[in-house]
Amino acid sequence: MRRKYGGRKPWSAKDRQILRRLYPDAPTKELARRLKRPVQRIYAMAAKLGLAKSAKFHANAKLSGRFDKLSRAGEPFRFPKGHVPANKGLRRPGWAPGRMAETQFKKGFFPVNRDPDFYVLGALRINTDGYIDMRVSFEAGAKGWRSLHRILWEDAHGPIPRGHVVVFKNRDKLDVELDNLELITQAENCRRNSIHRYPKQVRSAIVALGQFKRRVREEQDRRSAQSPV
Repeated sequence: MRRKYGGRKPWSAKDRQILRRLYPDAPTKELARRLKRPVQRIYAMAAKLGLAKSAKFHANAKLSGRFDKLSRAGEPFRFPKGHVPANKGLRRPGWAPGRMAETQFKKGFFPVNRDPDFYVLGALRINTDGYIDMRVSFEAGAKGWRSLHRILWEDAHGPIPRGHVVVFKNRDKLDVELDNLELITQAENCRRNSIHRYPKQVRSAIVALGQFKRRVREEQDRRSAQSPV
C-alpha cells in the first residue's frame, strides 16, 4: 500500500534548502517521497520559491515522463494516413444493445485507476485562480474541492459569516498559514482591491483609515447595545 502524506506539515529551512537543490533535476514524485509531502504541495512551494525544472531534466524523457519525439517504436502499429474506421457511420449516441447500458460508466463516475497521490481525500492542487484547493469529496468536477485557506480558517474559527471573505495578509495565495489569514467584509475586500493604483504610502493610509473607522463603528455598536432602553 502506498504511503499517504499530509499537506499541512510546516516547511523547515532545511526542507526548503533540499527543494532548491534537487527540484530542477529530480522527478517531483521522488521529492515528495523524500520530503514526505503530497506532490501538489511540492509544486506549490516550488512555485513560491520561483523554482523550475532544468533544460537537462526536460530533455530526459525517462525522468520527465515526456514523449520522445524521435522515438519511432510505435510506428508499425499506427493507423496510416487516410485510414477509414471500421465503425464509420455506425455511431448512435445513447444506443446500446442488450444489457450494455447497465454496465456502462455513469456521468460523474470516478475511475479507480487514477493517480492515488492526487485522487485521495486531502489531496492538494493549485486552481486556475492561483489558490490551493483540497479534495474533500469524490463528487465530479469542482464540487469535490474546497479552498485550503477557507478550510484552515474554519477549523480554527468556525464558519465564515455571510458577507465576509478570508484573505491573505501578504497577498501571497500560496502562503496558506493561519497567521497569514484575515477575515474581512466583502465591501472592505472590494476597497482593498481598488486602491492599487495609488503609491504604497497612500494605500497604507487608506487601509489604516478603513480599519480605524471599522473599530469606531464596532465601539459605537457595543455602547449602543449596553445602554439602557
